[in-house]
Amino acid sequence: MRALVTGCGRRLGFYLCEQLVAAGWQVTGSYRSERPELDRLRDVGVELVQADFTREEEVGAVVTALAAHEDLALIIHNASAFEPQAADPAVQLAQFDQFYRVHMAAPFQLNRALAPALARQPNGGIIHITDIYIHAPASQFAAYVATKAGAHSLAMSFARELAPAVRVNTIEPGPILFLDEHGDDWRQQVLAKTPLAREGGLEPIWLAVQMLMKNDYMTGASIRVDGGRALAVI
Repeated sequence: MRALVTGCGRRLGFYLCEQLVAAGWQVTGSYRSERPELDRLRDVGVELVQADFTREEEVGAVVTALAAHEDLALIIHNASAFEPQAADPAVQLAQFDQFYRVHMAAPFQLNRALAPALARQPNGGIIHITDIYIHAPASQFAAYVATKAGAHSLAMSFARELAPAVRVNTIEPGPILFLDEHGDDWRQQVLAKTPLAREGGLEPIWLAVQMLMKNDYMTGASIRVDGGRALAVI
């Protein structure tokens, strides 16, 4: 069986590729920017496709790469763009367009093109990685959260359309892995409002992916993996 993982260049996408390979999957990963650590994925047999998801034709290159295989059984939409909202309204619009293309347009294009291949498998599935903040949007991240919420809605629409042949679900991460630029004060502020009082790491997302793939009676479901943080912010 083959899985497509988008945004495989670092952090969660990189980790999911490693775990899928270890579990016996063939893996195709898309990435935007070349990084030295991607050689680790190449060394374990991951097929890598460079693609900027803000460009429709480059998303098409991912579809073309998958056309060479007949075993696609899973898509994990992990690719993401994030930055705080700019002060300049003109820049805000450009940010919104970038987020829309990465979080919504590219997944739509991939789902539409690859659904027939998934439907040929006995347990074909699509998983969209969204965010717990789609339920509690903050104004300073309006474009990011709105397009992640759009990704959720897109997933629910595809869950209805593609059933029963393909199952579509979402995972909503919380504070699983802080960014390097997050200072100690910010981390403590977040964890103080997270019932489990710690960042989760990447493994809990992998556990959720495994559960969604093994439980073939789940579609249109959303799983929060957030240490309970949604209880404080929603």
